[in-house]
Amino acid sequence: MTESPTTHHGAAPPDSVATPVRPWSELRLTPAEAAAAAALAARCAQRYDETDGPEFLLDAPVIAHEMPRRLRTFMARARLDAWPHALVVRGNPVDDASLGSTPVHWRTARTPGSRPLSFLLMLYAGLLGDVFGWATQQDGRVVTDVLPIKGGEHTLVSSSSRQELGWHTEDAFSPYRADYVGLLSLRNPDGVATTLAGVPLDDLDERTLDVLFQERFLIRPDDSHLQVNNSTAQQGRVEFEGIAQAADRPEPVAILTGHRAAPHLRVDGDFSAPAEGDEEAAAALGTLRKLIDASLYELVLDQGDVAFIDNRRAVHGRRAFQPRYDGRDRWLKRINITRDLHRSRKAWAGDSRVLGQR
Repeated sequence: MTESPTTHHGAAPPDSVATPVRPWSELRLTPAEAAAAAALAARCAQRYDETDGPEFLLDAPVIAHEMPRRLRTFMARARLDAWPHALVVRGNPVDDASLGSTPVHWRTARTPGSRPLSFLLMLYAGLLGDVFGWATQQDGRVVTDVLPIKGGEHTLVSSSSRQELGWHTEDAFSPYRADYVGLLSLRNPDGVATTLAGVPLDDLDERTLDVLFQERFLIRPDDSHLQVNNSTAQQGRVEFEGIAQAADRPEPVAILTGHRAAPHLRVDGDFSAPAEGDEEAAAALGTLRKLIDASLYELVLDQGDVAFIDNRRAVHGRRAFQPRYDGRDRWLKRINITRDLHRSRKAWAGDSRVLGQR
């Protein structure tokens, strides 16, 4: 765990970042730093209409540099490190009473109590890259919500609860997937764990590595992009044609890309398969599945914790839990971040064949 040292009075040196000892890089804010970040987000919530409004999307990366210096230093240095699976910032204040009840559905999750926290997550994201959303996911919202939905307990999407959310690269089916997935925990009373794992390089033999670097695998969109999981008014959007094409006729891709000693990972435990009839690819994928299963570890995000998962180096999931449906359920805000928005230029230029990005 990486945490900047504090004095006996709880004040941290302004530019200190310690040596990592866990698979994620971590910073705990001082009360003064947390209050400053929250105040900045609150001012944004008063000035701007919504987090995904055009004006705030343009201004957020600049406003983010008004965040506390030690926080900005941590994010900049951790982003350039090659080792962490996630960047974690703890200590953001959440007034549970003002937050209100956990919504029963993501459609009603843009609540007054959670509004400043959505802006806070956007400001954090602005220190890492450009945010984006999917026209085919939660009606195209840029800041989305993760919470249990009654009737969806055993689905393969984040609204599930009793069903463990299997490990995956976020939106692995798309070449325009996020570089980071940001999670801000608004409430987690039962300490439900996020699961993480990196590429188990030390346990992969040379031939299996060779195969995983070859375009011999099919990855389909997960169910969150289906029309049925969006509002009725959104279901006629042309972007769903790209999702249908990706589901029906996925193009072969490689599971591993980049440098052999430090590859990027692209896989979804529930939606990946070998190309038809490719037994060697099937064996390689089976080996990878077993090794990732064996190397999963847990990261618990308490109320106010923020995590940015490196979607290139790690897969993530979530342990199963018993939903309450009493207004006290686990609730997170989620965001997608890219280091190069122009990489997906076709998507936001309106080409429906490029899988629904906006």
